[in-house]
Amino acid sequence: MIRQNQQIGQKQTLNLSPQQIQLLNFIQLGTLELEQRIENETLENPALETDAPDPDVAAEMPDAPPEIESPDEVAADLERFEIIEQYHQDDFPDYVTAADLRTNHEENYPQTLAQTYDFREHLKSQITVLQLPQREQMLARYIIDSVDDDGYLRTSIADLADTLSFAQSIFVEESEVESALETIHGLEPAGVGARDLSECLTLQLENLSRRQENVELAWRIVQNHLNDLGAHQYEKIMAALKVSLPEVRAAAELIKKLNPRPVAGQSNVLIKNQNIIPEFVVEKDELGELKVYLPNSNSGVLRVSSYMREMLQSMQGNKPKQQERAAVQYLRSKVDSAAWFVEMVRQREHSMLVTMQAIVQLQQEFFVTGDPRKLRPMILKDVAEIANLDISTISRVTSLKYATTDYGTMHLKDLFQQGMAKADGEMVTNKEISARIVSLIAEEDKQNPVSDQEICNALRVQGYHLARRTVAKYRDGMHIPIAKMRKKLSV
Repeated sequence: MIRQNQQIGQKQTLNLSPQQIQLLNFIQLGTLELEQRIENETLENPALETDAPDPDVAAEMPDAPPEIESPDEVAADLERFEIIEQYHQDDFPDYVTAADLRTNHEENYPQTLAQTYDFREHLKSQITVLQLPQREQMLARYIIDSVDDDGYLRTSIADLADTLSFAQSIFVEESEVESALETIHGLEPAGVGARDLSECLTLQLENLSRRQENVELAWRIVQNHLNDLGAHQYEKIMAALKVSLPEVRAAAELIKKLNPRPVAGQSNVLIKNQNIIPEFVVEKDELGELKVYLPNSNSGVLRVSSYMREMLQSMQGNKPKQQERAAVQYLRSKVDSAAWFVEMVRQREHSMLVTMQAIVQLQQEFFVTGDPRKLRPMILKDVAEIANLDISTISRVTSLKYATTDYGTMHLKDLFQQGMAKADGEMVTNKEISARIVSLIAEEDKQNPVSDQEICNALRVQGYHLARRTVAKYRDGMHIPIAKMRKKLSV
């Protein structure tokens, strides 16, 4: 007997159009990526033209404009164009991951490209050998690109699932991401893709033979007593695991041989020769006013081919026959695609310009003097309110973007600093607070280090009203051990 039931439920779906997703990803492109995208688009779409043709190709072009092909000739070429289009089409839209955040902005690098070794490509080659289903391979590759330069996955499974769902316009379950991550945990080098130090060391120990001496005890210590090991609390470990001191020391020696940063030093070996092309220029004019412009603007270079427009109008005006409608549809799609691409470039540059102008307005004193101490607290919301753009757009505009100023080239993300008000009402940045904490720790008695509460009290005297847990958060963020550990390290 067949029964039918009706159930009411809620389900979250993504209804962003492909154009919207493409525009969001387009805004985040850097100069080199954009140039490559423009080059690919002009090769794939005959309706898109630039004002800067290749000199060799331009020399071979006839002076007279080409004759418009007949509808029959266009229809005959349709199959060839479709094959080319299918060959160049990407399987998935672009996405932004931690792999896109691998930069070093402490120096001005020459504008020359360098070929670098990237451990992520090595991991992806291992994924290819496994011959996973296409969807699982896509998930694994995305996770690999999200791994940082130390080999850790700092993004949560839930955030990865949400980002993937948005980027690919599909619904991705967290269980799928977990499964793909387990696959990555089986790759070499062991420990890559770990979410914390304990998991990283555990993966490396599991990669060793369990018959090897001390592996089993080392695994138990890493799982449950890693903090005790770091604090040299051997007696506590001995009591909990019911083992002797020599056994604990032997296991500790094995753990010390493991690599807490499994891929450190394997990415961007030639980083100092990599290309960094600033997207913005901030300079003073004759009157001393700050001006912002884009040195590599493309909005005035791209255009829709008038030749293709005329061809389309001619074919539409002649009321095409049934066999010619496919050619008309093809031409219309190419012309529309070219027009949308030109509009995306224009919107990207408009968003970039108003964003940078808002940043300069907020950080005017810094851009005038070049003194880092003049940086004022600034978050994405502050810029978004002035630029009249969404916070997500501001985040994409400033991601991996650089600006050339009178005081050197700087990463835009370095200009964003959260802050707090001192007792006298003066706003200070997080960087200044961190510097104060470092100064207090540097001046401490190494045999009697200052605790977080003592740091808190000293800062309060200087006008910085922070809670003890906030001080601890700053200290942890700078990878400074607690007072007890600093004392042990000084012995």
